[in-house]
Amino acid sequence: MTAFKPRIIIVDDNETFRRSLEFHLTITLGYEVIGNAADGEEFLTLNNIYNADIILMDIEMPKLSGIAAAKKVLEHYNYLKIIAITDYQDKAYLLELIENGFKGCVFKKNIMNGIEIAINEIMNEKIHFPSDMEIIKNE
Repeated sequence: MTAFKPRIIIVDDNETFRRSLEFHLTITLGYEVIGNAADGEEFLTLNNIYNADIILMDIEMPKLSGIAAAKKVLEHYNYLKIIAITDYQDKAYLLELIENGFKGCVFKKNIMNGIEIAINEIMNEKIHFPSDMEIIKNE
């Protein structure tokens, strides 16, 4: 019996971070990274979005933020499971992410240790948000 390997797209404006995360996901965890993009606009032009099981999306990016990109892509592919990845613990608001379709969040400082748990929970129809996230709604 072969274990299911989720197909992942990484969206982050830091190329070094994207490459490191892709290495970790493919080599260490055995997942399949099927694409990556440097910002929300580039992500929306990928021709294989519909093949992804998981989107790892930075929420603070130039051109088009991760929240705006998630909102747009979910209009067409509402089955996608999007996980926010961010450096900004003080700018990541739980209600804002949930309202915009995110199924989870992992802070970049914990990404190598926390991403496998987040992916597994979300692939099993759960949500995954850090317990220390702000529960504030942006007005």
